[in-house]
Amino acid sequence: MAEAVVYEAYSPEWAAAFKEEINNSPVYKQAAAAWEGSVGLVVHLVKQTLAQPGVPLRAHAASYRTRYWSSWREYRHMLWNNLALLSIWASMSWAFGAARFFSIYLLSVSIAGAVGIVLFTVQHNFEHSYAGDDAHWDIDTGAMEGTSFLVLPWWLNWFTVSIGYHHVHHLSAGIPNYRLAECHAEYQHLFPNVRRLRLCDVLGALDCILWDTHAQRIISMLEYRQRA
Repeated sequence: MAEAVVYEAYSPEWAAAFKEEINNSPVYKQAAAAWEGSVGLVVHLVKQTLAQPGVPLRAHAASYRTRYWSSWREYRHMLWNNLALLSIWASMSWAFGAARFFSIYLLSVSIAGAVGIVLFTVQHNFEHSYAGDDAHWDIDTGAMEGTSFLVLPWWLNWFTVSIGYHHVHHLSAGIPNYRLAECHAEYQHLFPNVRRLRLCDVLGALDCILWDTHAQRIISMLEYRQRA
């Protein structure tokens, strides 16, 4: 039997592999490419206005085609959402001062981001979580055995946009966050083997940071020491 190969999480080798995976992720590419769509829209409007000055700007915008959004209505929603956020930033900066507002804002975002990273981590890193390489990867197994169901209070589910139902998200990324709980309840007979974690299990799950490439699963530092 081949000797198990174990990589420590957050090591340089792990970081390089993780960075490559993120850069090649379709979701990451779509998010980064959304800016290209907006720039492309502006360029399209300028070109069409110069070529056909008598045509209304709305008609030029409607004629623009891109793979970054499916309809003009979808783009308007994204645009108004961003404008609303920028307006709130500007209003808060005017009311309380830009330095004070952004200091509190960055501190709050940092704390919330740290908590989010911890919650996200334990939904993939827990004892014997499935972690296959490219040759052995199976998307259904990854959703059922490689993600956990983080059982949270209802109010924390609201604040985390239902991140606890991560197994449902991995089965179908197209399900919006406000439908994840409903989907889980309706199809819960499909999830008897999904690992359930509670907040009291979070610290223990953070010890599971090693990838056993032979067994294709995540193991804890304690298990690795016991093997040695």
